[in-house]
Amino acid sequence: MIKRFFSPGRRLAVVLGACLLMSAFASAQGSAGIAKHLADYDLPGLEAKVNLTSIEPMDVVQLIEFLAHRGGLNNIVIGRDVQGVTTKLKFDDVTVADALDVVLSVNRLSFEIQGGILTIMTDEEYKLRHGRSFYDQTDTKVVTLIYADPARVAAMLAPVKSSFGTIISDPVTGSLVLVDTPRKIRKMEEIISKTDISTVGRILPTKTETFVLQYAEIDTIRAELEGLLTPEIGKIRSDERTKTLIVTDLPHSMERVRELVSVFDRKPKQVFIEAKIVQVRLDDSMSLGVNWQNVFEGIDPRFSVETVSSPSSISDPAFSLTYNTISAGGDLAVVIEALKTVGETKILSNPQIAVLDGQEARIEVVDDQPYKEIQLESGTTNITGTTYLFKKVGVQLAVTPRINDEDVISVMVRPEISTISAWYDGSPQEGTPVIRQAVTETTIMVHDSVTIIIGGLISSTKSESVTSVPFLGAIPLFGRLFRQDSISTINSESIVFLTPRIITGDEPYLRLNEEKKAPKLLKTEG
Repeated sequence: MIKRFFSPGRRLAVVLGACLLMSAFASAQGSAGIAKHLADYDLPGLEAKVNLTSIEPMDVVQLIEFLAHRGGLNNIVIGRDVQGVTTKLKFDDVTVADALDVVLSVNRLSFEIQGGILTIMTDEEYKLRHGRSFYDQTDTKVVTLIYADPARVAAMLAPVKSSFGTIISDPVTGSLVLVDTPRKIRKMEEIISKTDISTVGRILPTKTETFVLQYAEIDTIRAELEGLLTPEIGKIRSDERTKTLIVTDLPHSMERVRELVSVFDRKPKQVFIEAKIVQVRLDDSMSLGVNWQNVFEGIDPRFSVETVSSPSSISDPAFSLTYNTISAGGDLAVVIEALKTVGETKILSNPQIAVLDGQEARIEVVDDQPYKEIQLESGTTNITGTTYLFKKVGVQLAVTPRINDEDVISVMVRPEISTISAWYDGSPQEGTPVIRQAVTETTIMVHDSVTIIIGGLISSTKSESVTSVPFLGAIPLFGRLFRQDSISTINSESIVFLTPRIITGDEPYLRLNEEKKAPKLLKTEG
């Protein structure tokens, strides 16, 4: 099997350098022959026959012009450095192409054809254009052997190569470097294809290393390594139980294997997420929810709030979730204390969770709301039984943090916040609950310890109260004169605070409110 070999190994670079030196040597040794023939080109007039006999010296430029005229070559350019004199010549019924080949070779001249134009120049000018002599017949090719021993194949090819050809074998990479004429190289490739077969074996200089993974998954790294191994030589064995990889390959490939394993098997970063779910009772002036700019006016100037735009998919158009962030250095205790100036504030839950970089964390603060489902007899309205079902109502958060190289956290958050807005076909717990729900999904970029505020869930609760005069208010009909029935509506907003913080996982992580002291509220003069 013959194919091109591209190896980054230093040894092959040395071999190729030697090839260039040998190629230059072969060029000097084999320059007597003609490398190219005009007859190989489809140029009108070259096939014309010419007869010419001259016993007097003749200028080579004039001779070229004469032959071009006899062949009808109208597109020809002769370089300014072309010169020389022929002594005696005799052409008898030969083609213009063959005659010109002879004239050019004896005067060490070269040519090239582009766009149907024949350009004749000196060999020195040809070297400046193309980097090698016009008469250089050598070529270089690297062949990778799969089975056969390179030194043994090189010995077989020695009688086939030309006198100035060179064969270099490299046992480490299993390669042969052939420097010879194109015809000789083709002949040697034919021989190699017949000798490099599976029944012929060689001892490969392979290397085996064991890698015990600490963090990465076996299947993930194995899939990446398989693309790096040398075809038909490299092998991987794995043990899921011990998370061990055993890799065998050529030494230069093992360097890439070690590098890839070190990149993929790194200790993952972790994010500690503290969530606070707060309910704030709103007065009539804040029907649209908490005004965060007003809340922060009386807090330490280190605090600042920034609104984050978020495309959302809301199941109930009455909901409009908002996203804000609080700069690092702020303390949630102070923010919540400031919320008390807005209305009655109650912390519903304070869950905390640590999650690996790129993994999803779920936080749920919900009630399993029961309701009845009645089974009826088929075809009748007779009740045969009652089953209690449950629906989750509250706050459900799916949070996926990703940490970049600058320790900026990209937080993909999906909050699902729901309440019971009414009961259908029955009283509470008797009918079917009508669930009011807000669902959004967005990604917010924040720095370490910056708090994300998710607000906008405003709910209304109706309450009925009765005040009456003792005894008199209980008298049927007449008692209405001594009691008063009232219905009040209480508006409240549920707010979620999320504070992601990068941790190492090497030591226990304390709650944020245990790490910092709350800055004092500003004092006003007067």
